[in-house]
Amino acid sequence: MTTNLCHSGLPDGLVPFALLDLLEKLRVDLGLQADDLSYLRCVFRLVRRDDFNPGHVCAIWERVAGLADRLQMNVRRITRIERRLEACGLIQRTSAANGKRFGRRGEDGRILSAGGINLAPLIERAPELLMRVQRKSVAAQGLKEDRNRVNDLIRQIRGLDAPAALAAAQKVFPRLRPSEVQDADKLEAILAALENIVADFSPASRQTSEAAPSDDLTRPNTNTQTNIKTCRRFEAAGGAKSVTVAQAMLLASDGLRDAVHLYAQAIEPGGMPSWRAIGQAARDRARGLEVSGADWASATDQLGEARTAICLLIADRNTDRRDRFKVRNPAAAFIGLVRKTTRDAAVIEALLGELNRYVIEGAQ
Repeated sequence: MTTNLCHSGLPDGLVPFALLDLLEKLRVDLGLQADDLSYLRCVFRLVRRDDFNPGHVCAIWERVAGLADRLQMNVRRITRIERRLEACGLIQRTSAANGKRFGRRGEDGRILSAGGINLAPLIERAPELLMRVQRKSVAAQGLKEDRNRVNDLIRQIRGLDAPAALAAAQKVFPRLRPSEVQDADKLEAILAALENIVADFSPASRQTSEAAPSDDLTRPNTNTQTNIKTCRRFEAAGGAKSVTVAQAMLLASDGLRDAVHLYAQAIEPGGMPSWRAIGQAARDRARGLEVSGADWASATDQLGEARTAICLLIADRNTDRRDRFKVRNPAAAFIGLVRKTTRDAAVIEALLGELNRYVIEGAQ
């Protein structure tokens, strides 16, 4: 049987061999073996780049024996691979009436008909595979962040110098090793339990009303300067409490905003942008701006993910400006902003206010 099975092309920005990278990341989920990926790499080298254009046919008609020679495998092994890939919905096998494979290209190089291995099923599934990899990446990052939070809570519990608190933590989480937990729901439950233990055994929670100073003996604190500093420390500790998601989206560059929407969809189909999506998108945007992984990790250790994302947002957006705040090297601007914010949390607030005024004035 011959076929003229066309396809609708790859998603924008996805090159053919990047499709193989997606399959590598989803190999276990799709039930693929190492041989299957080796076979597909061989097939991808036999097709042309133009075969992946929308409306084209992307297929090979190399004999099974020829593929076996290329891959240094026996014919039966190749046949098993092709059957497995077809069962997974990644290829379609076709042939002439006598079982032979053949194909024909036009003068422009476009495949007119082919009997062999057609890649249309794989190409049509590219958007789905891309979304699955993005969701997997988001889930893995979320798991990593939760493990870090659990580690922080364990350190806090050990620092309480309260044997009962440590015993309670070990009852909930006997080995106290977050790296061993692979299930996100289980880790979330552990996290909530440890947070309760910290709250129950922290010195502040154990203070009683009798231990508080008497109103008759203590004058109320009316020092406004002290209150302002306390509020600023609380605000800084909270990360991005002074900026809403909507404000962050308004201030973000077009590229960062698009990335946030992409991650929001990956986290939950139809989901709205969140700080989690902003953090993930900012990290990817940082790579595109040539911020090293080491610099990003150092920044998140010092400032937390939310404030680090805001620093990136400011440096990124200011590259589009034409006034004195224009940034020519966003990576260097980001690193400098992180250092300044580490020394003085008010720096980021001032720059956010200035950027907000700039955006509002530009919209008028």
